[in-house]
Amino acid sequence: MDSSTDYEALAALAELDGRKRNLDALAASLPEQTDERERQLVAHREECEALERRAEEGQRERRRLEAAVEDKTQQLNKYREQLDVVKTNKEYQSLLHEIEITKRAVSETEDKLLELLDSLERSQQDLAVRGRELETAETDFARANDDDRRRLEEVEVELLEVEAKRRRWFEKLSPPARGEYERLNEHYPGEAFTYAADGVCQGCFVNIPAKVVAELRAGGCVYRCESCGRLLLRVVEEHE
Repeated sequence: MDSSTDYEALAALAELDGRKRNLDALAASLPEQTDERERQLVAHREECEALERRAEEGQRERRRLEAAVEDKTQQLNKYREQLDVVKTNKEYQSLLHEIEITKRAVSETEDKLLELLDSLERSQQDLAVRGRELETAETDFARANDDDRRRLEEVEVELLEVEAKRRRWFEKLSPPARGEYERLNEHYPGEAFTYAADGVCQGCFVNIPAKVVAELRAGGCVYRCESCGRLLLRVVEEHE
């Protein structure tokens, strides 16, 4: 390699490859974020729809109980009217028995109706809260999607710029360095470069000779890891 020219180009490519990797990851994550928000919004809508269905079922049950109370009350009134016209004590006692049974049925049905009305009131309150939350979620969803679309467009533009710069720096490499860089990119797509930390290659976690670490720390040299083959141009200290 022409050490000075190749080092400058490789250092630039290392930075650009890192930027491209980050941008690719961001571009991939944005649709995933949108999909996750969509799943959450769908779940929220389904929850509201379930609450609405339960409220509708509750209203149907309310109407049924109200009709039952009315029917039983009418029946009770008829029994009471019949008390004035019965001719025997046995018929009279039988009617009193039916009246008592019907009164208990009316009371029990009214109790159920009161419990249901209380439950319906709570359901309506809950549904109102959930409805407001859904409106907020839909607004937030639309806003976040718009932001993600804009960010994705920006990322795509940045990627084009990075690719253009990578091509320019690639052309500055000497033929041997260019060939080596291409081979590494085929083997480690987008990860031809790595760095040393704590005396270890961060690509394969194999120890690097202390002399090489010192040279890398001083700058201006390229080291190819004897284990994984990746190119190292720098040392990252613990505080970085």
